[in-house]
Amino acid sequence: MITLTRKERDRQLRKTDIIKAAERIFALKGFHAATMQDIAKEAQYATGTVYLYFRDKDTLYFSLVEEKLQDLLESVKIDIAKVLDAEDKIRICLDHNLDFFEKNQDFFRIFLSERTKIQVQKENKLYKSSVLLQYKEFIVSLVKIGQQQKIIRNDYEAGQIAEIFFSIFVSMIIDWFMKEPKNSARLTNLSGFILDVFLRGVGRK
Repeated sequence: MITLTRKERDRQLRKTDIIKAAERIFALKGFHAATMQDIAKEAQYATGTVYLYFRDKDTLYFSLVEEKLQDLLESVKIDIAKVLDAEDKIRICLDHNLDFFEKNQDFFRIFLSERTKIQVQKENKLYKSSVLLQYKEFIVSLVKIGQQQKIIRNDYEAGQIAEIFFSIFVSMIIDWFMKEPKNSARLTNLSGFILDVFLRGVGRK
């Protein structure tokens, strides 16, 4: 176990405070309207202190996104390790994702608003994020387990199947966001439908 010095603990605490403040401000104002001054005020730090940890708003924003995705990945891994059945593992992964995005809908709605050229560039940067790549590799590992247990066909490459699974649930999440979630069914209610379509398809029985 790594033991941090008092100075390192204080630095980590300040960084955490700033990221939490950024989440509240981004969700409240959106990316473009939010300023580093707003975030500093929310965190109760001087603006200069915020710049010591994050060189600009873009850097802070992606640090926040990656932290959230890392938390999601770690929580999924913990629960998936508790079961052996491949379908149960995939269902847990799906449930975690849907629940996560529903609980963080105000923040992630930023991706669906202010869709300027700058916003598209930000999305492209996210897709190259090391954390997101780790998450996709994790989904590939779930597909391989499904192939080993013969609930997923093994005549296709696992990475391609993983991309299909990822695309299905991400598109359903985006569709749910666009339909005013406050007036619609819970996102997690779609879990069974997505899993059934992924594992059994939409062909006639």
